[in-house]
Amino acid sequence: MKHNLRTRGRALALTVVLVAGTAGCSVFSPLQTTKTQSISDGVAVKGLPDDVQLENLALVSGEDGGEAVVTGAVENSGTKPITVTIAGGSGEASTEVAPGTLVTLGDEDLTLTGLEQGAGAMTEVEVTVGDTTIPLQAPVVLPTGYYEEYAPKGWTPQPSPSSTADGESEDH
Repeated sequence: MKHNLRTRGRALALTVVLVAGTAGCSVFSPLQTTKTQSISDGVAVKGLPDDVQLENLALVSGEDGGEAVVTGAVENSGTKPITVTIAGGSGEASTEVAPGTLVTLGDEDLTLTGLEQGAGAMTEVEVTVGDTTIPLQAPVVLPTGYYEEYAPKGWTPQPSPSSTADGESEDH
């Protein structure tokens, strides 16, 4: 009987040590839910006045040095209208946002010209609201899929290679 109690005591002590040792593994790890992240193709603009939020800012362009349509969303929770200006490449585009409204920038026909970077790159832009100007890197995306409706005027997509019946591409 004494032997059985000793074995149980050792097993209990080992269990306590293992539980205590593994419970501390996450003590020094940061919680991932405490970090704000952009979960879309665009970026969030930080540092604007408290009553203005600009989310998912992205530029839709099919070529280097071409035009890019500005997409994203601006919310003005203030009591006065605001003007949002986005400058990049050799152009700038502005829109007014009424108080208490949310504006989808892709629907506002905002176009920048002369972007050096094309799709897949990040490009320098400046966002201005009132006296606040924020420089940031915004992604440039191809006008395909979700972004097809925001394609710059006159943009035509490259034809994709077609496949033959045996599964090989014709342009091999």
